[in-house]
Amino acid sequence: MKPLQQLGLDDPCACGNGKRYRDCHQRIVDAPEGEMLAIARAIYAEEWAGNASAYQAQGLYEMLTEHLALAGGVRAVLDIGCGRGHGLAALRRAFPDASHFIGVDENPDCLEAATSLLAVDVPRSNIWRACDEVLPSGRYVSTYHGAVQMGSDGVTLVQSDVIVQDPELERVFDAVGALDAVTLWFSGVHKARSATEIARHFEIKSDADHRTLVEDRALAIAGERLRPGGVLHIVARAGAIDIDQVVHNMGLDYTDWLKGGPFRVESVGSIPYTEPANGIAVRSRDRGVSAMPNYAISVLIRREG
Repeated sequence: MKPLQQLGLDDPCACGNGKRYRDCHQRIVDAPEGEMLAIARAIYAEEWAGNASAYQAQGLYEMLTEHLALAGGVRAVLDIGCGRGHGLAALRRAFPDASHFIGVDENPDCLEAATSLLAVDVPRSNIWRACDEVLPSGRYVSTYHGAVQMGSDGVTLVQSDVIVQDPELERVFDAVGALDAVTLWFSGVHKARSATEIARHFEIKSDADHRTLVEDRALAIAGERLRPGGVLHIVARAGAIDIDQVVHNMGLDYTDWLKGGPFRVESVGSIPYTEPANGIAVRSRDRGVSAMPNYAISVLIRREG
């Protein structure tokens, strides 16, 4: 397969998502020096609008909140990778008496969209906190600066990356106090993540590697911030014919992942849905898997103690 830089505009993109190079990585590869991350984030936010709108139209977010509601006592929620805010909007509708919602995303373009969707007043200083530096190696490293203002309407949106150290984000967690739920729904990543120092440091070679890293960090945050009895709610995608077997196997996988800690898998559910044609192409490199029906696998993980 040709490297990205050698592809013609109408060649299939080397990333394997089925799009032409001109419609996929071309704008990112040809980005002016120092602007690759900003362009990749803007493209991701634009494309994710198609996915999020389709999920909302299918009632997927509402069904996920119904699963989370089984946990009981959900009042303070952290949504990791909140995107354009569709999940947070569903959470607000499902838990009108909640005290606070924190939405964290490293993509400021997504957060701008979330501000509009949620109709909340969020200072730009909360959303545009990243300083993207190009290292001599050509890789990007992002650091986050500036104080975060807590939302007076019970919603605080913050640009940050839970994988990196951000003392101000920790201060936000301190201000809210013990959390009842940490949600990680449909974790995704922009197309320039491979050009970051994080990708090199953690040896991220694929979206699956990135998802594993984010899930590990979500579990660590849950261990630090969830109250006893609180829940970590992870939602992943699966293509399957025998969905019952997939649900069973994922329950075993997550149970094994949690060994040695104060967590247990409480329930695993599946929700059928359809990926949109006008969004981010969510495909496996295995064409057989991509052709299978799509399911959202909803995993409730309870903190004991």
